[in-house]
Amino acid sequence: MRSNRWCWQSEFLNMSVQRQITRDGLGVWLMAIRPKTLILSLAPVLLAGILAFKSMAAVNWEVFPFILLSAGLIQIATNLWNDAADAGSGLDIASERLGPPRVTSLGLLQAGTVKSAAYLCLAVAALCGLYLAFIGGWPILLIGVVGILFAFGYSTGPYPISGSPLGEVFVILFFGIMSVMGSNYLLTDSWSMTSLWAGFYVGLPAAAVLTVNNHRDREGDTKGGRRTLAIQLGPRRTKQLYTIFLLVSCIGIVHVSNVISFGTLSLVSVLASAVLMAFALSVPIRNLFLANTAADLNKCLMGTSMFQLVWIAAFIFVQLLT
Repeated sequence: MRSNRWCWQSEFLNMSVQRQITRDGLGVWLMAIRPKTLILSLAPVLLAGILAFKSMAAVNWEVFPFILLSAGLIQIATNLWNDAADAGSGLDIASERLGPPRVTSLGLLQAGTVKSAAYLCLAVAALCGLYLAFIGGWPILLIGVVGILFAFGYSTGPYPISGSPLGEVFVILFFGIMSVMGSNYLLTDSWSMTSLWAGFYVGLPAAAVLTVNNHRDREGDTKGGRRTLAIQLGPRRTKQLYTIFLLVSCIGIVHVSNVISFGTLSLVSVLASAVLMAFALSVPIRNLFLANTAADLNKCLMGTSMFQLVWIAAFIFVQLLT
């Protein structure tokens, strides 16, 4: 009964959205781009900027806008490609979709048009990447090539990452460690353990976003032959994994601050971590455990993305006071 209710809610939402934006070309493309997800790709770059500002090294701030643009375009390209690819694979049926509606499955745009837009975004991202590779050398070129390959391989190919149990690992690596370390290297011309750990911790809320998404879609994904971690773990352990992701990221503020200050424990970082942990338990984690409908889980998705921004705000606060 619950699954049927979700489907009716989703179908009503899709019909309403389609009526509202059919004549609004900008609205259609904004739905396809999914601007709210840009938090996931831009937050690590912002964190790298904070680390660079806090470091004693000379900072190449002129490359910062190019890093932001490249990261954002790769995220947009991934969203567009997923929109078209999932509709083509039969996984995205408009009347059955539990998540935010997608333009290809609604028939608002042709799959070829959406894929062409994805190619365009990747082309511009590649141009930015070539400039960044010129500045940072072959390590940045390698990160850029891997990022573009992952953008295509996330939903397509013989072994799509999005349908495997490795999705969360991919997010932590790409939207966390690689993004922060690469950006910080471009800004400071040096690699650091601080950026590695910071990337790991900021990648955990991003992985938690995927966990909620796959938890919501687990029934449809199972029918579609996917083997996401949420399917492998089941609802109870998936929620426990989500809790671990957020709480460990809270502890990370203390750890990264300790690394930055060469082993000196900061009382400010401990207090900030405790407040952030209380917020995580009382808002996003609580909301996930109380969620009963697809609409509730969609709110959890946005709440988890916002938690990542709160994490960065708390980190900035600690760095300013220490």
